[in-house]
Amino acid sequence: MGDSLPPPAEFDLVDSFARRRGADAEIVLAEPKTDLAGGGLTVRLALGRTKVEAEAEASETADGRRLVVRVPRSRLTDGAWSLAVVRPGGDVAPLAARLLVQGERPLVLLWGANAGTTYVPLARAKGARATALRTGARAADRLLDVLPEKQAVRARRKARKLARRVLG
Repeated sequence: MGDSLPPPAEFDLVDSFARRRGADAEIVLAEPKTDLAGGGLTVRLALGRTKVEAEAEASETADGRRLVVRVPRSRLTDGAWSLAVVRPGGDVAPLAARLLVQGERPLVLLWGANAGTTYVPLARAKGARATALRTGARAADRLLDVLPEKQAVRARRKARKLARRVLG
């Protein structure tokens, strides 16, 4: 049997959430630890090399203490964004949560600080990029059929890697 308890975090993972609020993405962290609730905090969202920083506001409601982060939704591309607090001194403290952004779907606050690689499967990708990838993959398959299987597998991997880098 697995352990269904959430990972240790600097806030209450069960009562925290993410949602759209107008043109913004809003992340609400419930019952933040005392050092998180101080003023002047910035939360950094990161997806690969892309980093977006947003100011965090602490508030006290009938439901308890909350740390609210708002960032324009237009600044967030699809993927699982990691969250970290940037303290006034410049120290960065990762949070045990990620923000999942998927097109027009609702935003999702995920447990855990680390995420796997995010990608859109070719069958669901849309537009010229996806068409180019599918066409190139079919052409490469036909050309590589003349090679022995092991060589063809290596060549397909290299071609796929190059295509992702170029069409990216």
